[in-house]
Amino acid sequence: MAENAITLIGIEPTYPATVFGYIERDGTIDEDGGVYKVESFKEKPEYEVAREYMDSGRYLWNCGYFVGTAATFLNQMEQYAPDLMASYTTLTGAGEPGSDQYNQAYLSLDNQVIDTALIEKAKSLAVVSASFDWMDVGSFRDLHDVVPQDEQGNYTHGENIFPIDVESVYVRNEEAKPVAVIGLDNIVVVNTPDGVLVTRKDISQRAGEVAKELLKRQG
Repeated sequence: MAENAITLIGIEPTYPATVFGYIERDGTIDEDGGVYKVESFKEKPEYEVAREYMDSGRYLWNCGYFVGTAATFLNQMEQYAPDLMASYTTLTGAGEPGSDQYNQAYLSLDNQVIDTALIEKAKSLAVVSASFDWMDVGSFRDLHDVVPQDEQGNYTHGENIFPIDVESVYVRNEEAKPVAVIGLDNIVVVNTPDGVLVTRKDISQRAGEVAKELLKRQG
Protein backbone atom coordinates (compact mmCIF):
# COMPACT_ATOMS: atom_id res chain seq x y z
CA MET A 1 0.00 0.00 0.00
CA ALA A 2 1.22 3.48 -0.81
CA GLU A 3 2.15 5.49 2.27
CA ASN A 4 0.90 9.03 2.82
CA ALA A 5 -1.43 8.76 -0.16
CA ILE A 6 -5.12 9.46 -0.37
CA THR A 7 -6.60 6.23 -1.72
CA LEU A 8 -9.66 6.19 -3.96
CA ILE A 9 -12.03 3.23 -4.14
CA GLY A 10 -13.32 2.68 -7.66
CA ILE A 11 -15.99 0.37 -9.01
CA GLU A 12 -15.25 -2.09 -11.80
CA PRO A 13 -17.62 -1.09 -14.64
CA THR A 14 -20.35 -3.58 -15.45
CA TYR A 15 -21.71 -1.59 -18.41
CA PRO A 16 -20.58 1.49 -20.39
CA ALA A 17 -22.13 4.08 -18.08
CA THR A 18 -22.30 7.67 -19.26
CA VAL A 19 -23.51 9.11 -15.94
CA PHE A 20 -20.34 8.43 -13.91
CA GLY A 21 -16.88 9.92 -14.00
CA TYR A 22 -14.00 7.47 -14.46
CA ILE A 23 -10.62 6.92 -12.82
CA GLU A 24 -7.78 5.83 -15.10
CA ARG A 25 -5.36 3.54 -13.24
CA ASP A 26 -1.80 2.99 -14.41
CA GLY A 27 1.33 1.80 -12.67
CA THR A 28 1.19 -0.84 -9.94
CA ILE A 29 1.95 0.26 -6.38
CA ASP A 30 1.14 -3.05 -4.69
CA GLU A 31 0.39 -5.92 -7.08
CA ASP A 32 -0.74 -8.33 -4.35
CA GLY A 33 -3.06 -5.71 -2.87
CA GLY A 34 -4.34 -4.51 -6.25
CA VAL A 35 -3.23 -0.93 -5.58
CA TYR A 36 -2.51 1.32 -8.56
CA LYS A 37 -1.48 4.88 -9.22
CA VAL A 38 -4.14 7.29 -10.41
CA GLU A 39 -3.23 8.31 -13.94
CA SER A 40 -6.12 10.67 -14.66
CA PHE A 41 -9.74 11.54 -14.07
CA LYS A 42 -12.28 11.47 -16.88
CA GLU A 43 -15.56 13.34 -16.93
CA LYS A 44 -18.84 11.63 -17.80
CA PRO A 45 -18.17 10.29 -21.31
CA GLU A 46 -20.26 9.70 -24.40
CA TYR A 47 -21.44 6.11 -24.84
CA GLU A 48 -18.77 5.04 -27.35
CA VAL A 49 -16.00 6.47 -25.15
CA ALA A 50 -17.48 4.75 -22.09
CA ARG A 51 -17.42 1.46 -23.99
CA GLU A 52 -13.75 2.01 -24.85
CA TYR A 53 -13.01 2.69 -21.19
CA MET A 54 -14.75 -0.50 -20.13
CA ASP A 55 -13.09 -2.65 -22.81
CA SER A 56 -9.59 -1.37 -21.93
CA GLY A 57 -9.74 -2.65 -18.36
CA ARG A 58 -7.83 0.42 -17.11
CA TYR A 59 -10.80 2.43 -15.86
CA LEU A 60 -13.00 2.34 -12.79
CA TRP A 61 -16.17 4.23 -12.02
CA ASN A 62 -15.42 7.14 -9.73
CA CYS A 63 -17.92 6.73 -6.89
CA GLY A 64 -16.37 9.43 -4.69
CA TYR A 65 -14.90 7.24 -1.93
CA PHE A 66 -11.65 8.65 -0.53
CA VAL A 67 -9.66 6.96 2.26
CA GLY A 68 -6.63 8.17 4.21
CA THR A 69 -5.41 9.18 7.63
CA ALA A 70 -6.30 12.60 8.98
CA ALA A 71 -2.62 13.54 8.72
CA THR A 72 -2.55 12.55 5.05
CA PHE A 73 -5.61 14.66 4.21
CA LEU A 74 -4.26 17.65 6.14
CA ASN A 75 -0.87 17.37 4.44
CA GLN A 76 -2.45 17.28 0.99
CA MET A 77 -4.79 20.15 1.84
CA GLU A 78 -1.92 22.31 3.04
CA GLN A 79 -0.06 21.73 -0.23
CA TYR A 80 -2.80 21.74 -2.84
CA ALA A 81 -6.03 23.13 -1.38
CA PRO A 82 -5.30 26.23 0.74
CA ASP A 83 -8.91 27.44 0.61
CA LEU A 84 -10.14 24.11 1.92
CA MET A 85 -7.45 24.16 4.60
CA ALA A 86 -8.53 27.66 5.63
CA SER A 87 -12.11 26.44 6.03
CA TYR A 88 -10.89 23.54 8.16
CA THR A 89 -8.87 25.88 10.36
CA THR A 90 -11.85 28.18 10.79
CA LEU A 91 -14.07 25.30 11.84
CA THR A 92 -11.60 23.72 14.27
CA GLY A 93 -11.19 27.08 16.00
CA ALA A 94 -14.92 27.73 16.31
CA GLY A 95 -15.61 26.07 19.63
CA GLU A 96 -17.34 22.84 20.54
CA PRO A 97 -19.11 20.93 17.74
CA GLY A 98 -22.84 21.58 17.98
CA SER A 99 -22.46 24.94 19.72
CA ASP A 100 -24.03 28.06 18.18
CA GLN A 101 -20.59 29.46 17.40
CA TYR A 102 -19.56 26.24 15.68
CA ASN A 103 -22.78 26.00 13.68
CA GLN A 104 -22.51 29.62 12.54
CA ALA A 105 -18.90 29.08 11.47
CA TYR A 106 -19.90 25.96 9.53
CA LEU A 107 -22.75 27.70 7.74
CA SER A 108 -20.45 30.58 6.78
CA LEU A 109 -18.03 28.34 4.88
CA ASP A 110 -17.98 28.17 1.08
CA ASN A 111 -19.68 25.13 -0.42
CA GLN A 112 -16.73 23.28 -1.95
CA VAL A 113 -16.72 19.93 -3.72
CA ILE A 114 -13.80 17.88 -2.42
CA ASP A 115 -13.26 16.23 -5.82
CA THR A 116 -12.30 19.51 -7.47
CA ALA A 117 -11.07 21.36 -4.37
CA LEU A 118 -8.54 18.69 -3.38
CA ILE A 119 -8.59 15.27 -5.03
CA GLU A 120 -8.01 16.41 -8.62
CA LYS A 121 -5.14 18.64 -7.45
CA ALA A 122 -3.39 16.24 -5.06
CA LYS A 123 -0.20 14.59 -6.31
CA SER A 124 -0.14 11.55 -4.06
CA LEU A 125 -3.11 9.40 -5.03
CA ALA A 126 -3.71 5.65 -5.19
CA VAL A 127 -6.72 3.65 -6.31
CA VAL A 128 -8.09 0.20 -5.49
CA SER A 129 -11.02 -1.69 -6.94
CA ALA A 130 -13.95 -2.21 -4.57
CA SER A 131 -14.39 -5.74 -3.26
CA PHE A 132 -17.97 -5.11 -2.09
CA ASP A 133 -21.33 -4.98 -3.84
CA TRP A 134 -22.26 -1.44 -4.83
CA MET A 135 -25.25 0.37 -6.23
CA ASP A 136 -25.84 3.96 -7.22
CA VAL A 137 -28.36 5.31 -4.71
CA GLY A 138 -29.18 8.13 -7.14
CA SER A 139 -30.24 5.71 -9.85
CA PHE A 140 -33.77 4.39 -10.15
CA ARG A 141 -32.32 1.74 -12.45
CA ASP A 142 -30.30 0.32 -9.55
CA LEU A 143 -33.14 0.83 -7.08
CA HIS A 144 -35.56 -1.02 -9.35
CA ASP A 145 -33.19 -3.99 -9.43
CA VAL A 146 -33.53 -4.57 -5.67
CA VAL A 147 -37.26 -4.00 -5.06
CA PRO A 148 -40.01 -6.62 -5.51
CA GLN A 149 -41.34 -6.87 -9.07
CA ASP A 150 -44.28 -8.55 -10.76
CA GLU A 151 -44.01 -10.97 -13.69
CA GLN A 152 -43.57 -8.06 -16.12
CA GLY A 153 -40.76 -6.54 -14.07
CA ASN A 154 -42.93 -3.72 -12.71
CA TYR A 155 -42.81 -2.16 -9.25
CA THR A 156 -45.57 0.01 -7.80
CA HIS A 157 -45.83 1.72 -4.42
CA GLY A 158 -48.81 3.70 -3.22
CA GLU A 159 -52.51 3.91 -3.91
CA ASN A 160 -54.50 4.75 -7.05
CA ILE A 161 -51.85 3.51 -9.52
CA PHE A 162 -53.18 2.21 -12.83
CA PRO A 163 -50.52 0.48 -15.00
CA ILE A 164 -51.78 -0.78 -18.36
CA ASP A 165 -49.63 -2.71 -20.85
CA VAL A 166 -46.39 -1.69 -19.15
CA GLU A 167 -43.11 -3.52 -18.61
CA SER A 168 -40.09 -2.82 -16.42
CA VAL A 169 -41.55 0.36 -14.91
CA TYR A 170 -41.08 1.88 -11.46
CA VAL A 171 -44.11 3.83 -10.22
CA ARG A 172 -44.44 5.53 -6.85
CA ASN A 173 -47.44 7.60 -5.80
CA GLU A 174 -47.34 9.50 -2.51
CA GLU A 175 -50.65 11.32 -2.98
CA ALA A 176 -54.31 10.32 -3.25
CA LYS A 177 -54.74 11.44 -6.85
CA PRO A 178 -54.67 8.64 -9.45
CA VAL A 179 -51.56 7.97 -11.54
CA ALA A 180 -52.02 6.12 -14.84
CA VAL A 181 -49.10 4.70 -16.85
CA ILE A 182 -50.07 3.20 -20.21
CA GLY A 183 -48.07 1.39 -22.89
CA LEU A 184 -44.58 2.23 -21.63
CA ASP A 185 -41.43 0.39 -20.60
CA ASN A 186 -38.13 1.31 -18.91
CA ILE A 187 -39.88 4.27 -17.25
CA VAL A 188 -39.86 5.82 -13.79
CA VAL A 189 -42.88 7.79 -12.56
CA VAL A 190 -42.74 9.33 -9.09
CA ASN A 191 -45.51 11.60 -7.79
CA THR A 192 -44.93 13.44 -4.51
CA PRO A 193 -46.43 16.56 -2.92
CA ASP A 194 -43.27 18.42 -3.99
CA GLY A 195 -43.35 17.48 -7.67
CA VAL A 196 -43.63 14.86 -10.40
CA LEU A 197 -40.74 12.98 -12.00
CA VAL A 198 -41.06 11.09 -15.28
CA THR A 199 -37.86 9.68 -16.78
CA ARG A 200 -36.29 6.73 -18.56
CA LYS A 201 -34.67 4.47 -15.99
CA ASP A 202 -31.29 4.45 -17.71
CA ILE A 203 -30.89 8.23 -17.43
CA SER A 204 -32.74 8.76 -14.16
CA GLN A 205 -29.60 10.13 -12.46
CA ARG A 206 -30.14 13.32 -14.44
CA ALA A 207 -32.87 14.19 -11.96
CA GLY A 208 -29.98 15.69 -10.02
CA GLU A 209 -29.66 18.36 -12.70
CA VAL A 210 -33.24 19.40 -12.01
CA ALA A 211 -32.60 19.49 -8.26
CA LYS A 212 -29.64 21.84 -8.79
CA GLU A 213 -31.71 24.10 -11.04
CA LEU A 214 -34.47 24.23 -8.43
CA LEU A 215 -31.95 25.24 -5.77
CA LYS A 216 -30.72 28.06 -8.01
CA ARG A 217 -34.25 29.35 -8.53
CA GLN A 218 -34.93 29.25 -4.83
CA GLY A 219 -31.98 31.55 -4.38
